[in-house]
Amino acid sequence: METSYLVALVVTAIEMAVCLVNARQLWRLRELCFDRSRRMLTLGNALSGLFALSVLVFNLLSNKHQLFTPVLNPWIVWCYMVMNIVMTLYPISVIQPEWLSTRRSFFLFLPTLILGLGCLLFGGRWTPLATPADIWAHVWAPDVLLRLVTLFIMLPYCFLILQLPHNYKSRSASFWWILNYSSGLFIICTVHVVLMLTNLHWLIIILPLLVSAFYLLSTEYELEERILPCPQPEELPSVTPSTPLPETEEPTPQPEPETVETDLWDRVCYFMDQEKVWKDPDLTLVSLSRLCTTYITYLNRIIREKTGSGFKEMVNKKRVADVVTQLEQNADMDLQAAFFNAGYRSRTTAWRNFKEITGQSPAEYKQGLKKN
Repeated sequence: METSYLVALVVTAIEMAVCLVNARQLWRLRELCFDRSRRMLTLGNALSGLFALSVLVFNLLSNKHQLFTPVLNPWIVWCYMVMNIVMTLYPISVIQPEWLSTRRSFFLFLPTLILGLGCLLFGGRWTPLATPADIWAHVWAPDVLLRLVTLFIMLPYCFLILQLPHNYKSRSASFWWILNYSSGLFIICTVHVVLMLTNLHWLIIILPLLVSAFYLLSTEYELEERILPCPQPEELPSVTPSTPLPETEEPTPQPEPETVETDLWDRVCYFMDQEKVWKDPDLTLVSLSRLCTTYITYLNRIIREKTGSGFKEMVNKKRVADVVTQLEQNADMDLQAAFFNAGYRSRTTAWRNFKEITGQSPAEYKQGLKKN
């Protein structure tokens, strides 16, 4: 029995165990989440775990002792496509909980229906493909073309979540998480595509490890890190000012005089105190400089001059002060809801910032308010 075959069996067993354990844990805690994200992530884990289980059972019951199949196997292509599309359901539920309507879900899974109909149409009369060279030799055969289209259509799905409207008031994830998830999904899909085209043995070993790590990190983020939105999110002020401030097309590259620096600080105070842009979890020094129509160096300098600290410290103080205000107004308020309303999307970051600024953990502070 080949060493590569044994290694492939082991990593497939790891994928099965990781995904099924994740699915069980997520399903147990599904009611603690007000949207459908945990159910979607449970579905993705369960499908990947069951697919790995079926591969293990098939190989253990057969005498072939190989995990390797002909290139562009239509049924394997179909299974991979279903699992990759399901992988997009979780971030969609996080970014835009109401976006996944029945009509959109139908179009989302339409390629799987087309390939399924193709399987019924061609039946067992698929063009045999043993090597990548066979693909190019029969590339215009209808069944080969169908398989190629459905294989490559998975790649654009990876970036679908980047095209969704990103409203921070309802989105419970930062832009960096969205970008990282899309990148991880693109890597997995790319490995799927190359594997289906070449059937390289080492990719059959790499792929289950990638899927296991991807779902393990996603599940850890969902259960440990993500701050869930409250059932009826509090209406937050818009980032766009109701009365736009005058803007210049290009900020001057020359050092600003004192009067201009005063005007710049007025702009900073306006956006921070009136528009409360710090409630946007994706607010950065760059985005604030664009709002204030100035360069980053000028903005960073005046923030340090006026506050004695940097941009991140200023934003964190605003957010922690807002959490304190919410708890003082309602000592029974859920901490996650308070964090979410203040612009936090990471439980660990919110907890750490609160303790650094107040000297108490959020739970201790909340308990002290109840005693008083």
